[in-house]
Amino acid sequence: KKIMQAAVYKEVDEVYVTIFAKHEALIKLLQRYGFEERGKKGDELVLVRPIKQRSNDVLRDYPFVHTEGKRKFLLAIKPEYHTRLFPDSILNTEQREKDYLVRDVAHTNSIHKIYVCRMKEVGQLHRDDVLVIYRMSDGAGPAYYRSVISSVCVVEEIKKKSDFANIGEYLKYANAYSVFGEDELRKLYEQPDLVVIKMTYNAAFDRRVIRKELLEKVGIASDKYWGFFQLTDEQFNKITSIGKVNESLIVN
Repeated sequence: KKIMQAAVYKEVDEVYVTIFAKHEALIKLLQRYGFEERGKKGDELVLVRPIKQRSNDVLRDYPFVHTEGKRKFLLAIKPEYHTRLFPDSILNTEQREKDYLVRDVAHTNSIHKIYVCRMKEVGQLHRDDVLVIYRMSDGAGPAYYRSVISSVCVVEEIKKKSDFANIGEYLKYANAYSVFGEDELRKLYEQPDLVVIKMTYNAAFDRRVIRKELLEKVGIASDKYWGFFQLTDEQFNKITSIGKVNESLIVN
């Protein structure tokens, strides 16, 4: 994740890694993200990933967000979970706990994020849908100013409770990339309307878009249910423009 972020920032054309052939599992993992074998360097294989390749695959194209023909949605998350799940999208008003942010925790450092909720409407999502993450108000002031859009993600997979054979299968799937502890995950599993989203964390906004701007500049109706709803292409483009997302990451 950090390597790809650096590559985009430095505007390089490709990145590479050298690896011994015996590390088969790691090679397969890198290949999932678009790395291809190009040669050898001594006893090591050289795997290369073109940065701006387009393969129409969520992982092979990461971190770029291909928006043409894709559905876009707003997805809300409570503030107590937001910073842990999206550390690069921390707000200026939030305290930066440096030790926590550099800790080797999968849900913090990973490209992948798991979002568990009970909103039935979320079940309509499918792979390649684009999500803008809406951090709900922390209660320290009016939501008009305290609720913000902070990040862009892409859906990898959607699972409902019925997709899991048992709670063990569900915990194995959700535990690594979710901010919830096992006890919380178990309680959520008891609910029949459980929905689990697996998504990639593609971009943090350089400027947070507050609810006031979503209403007045983006044109979102105030009577919306702000947990989850679909955005028009125009609304999505306005949000990413106001939020000053790295222009190269959003590909039409």
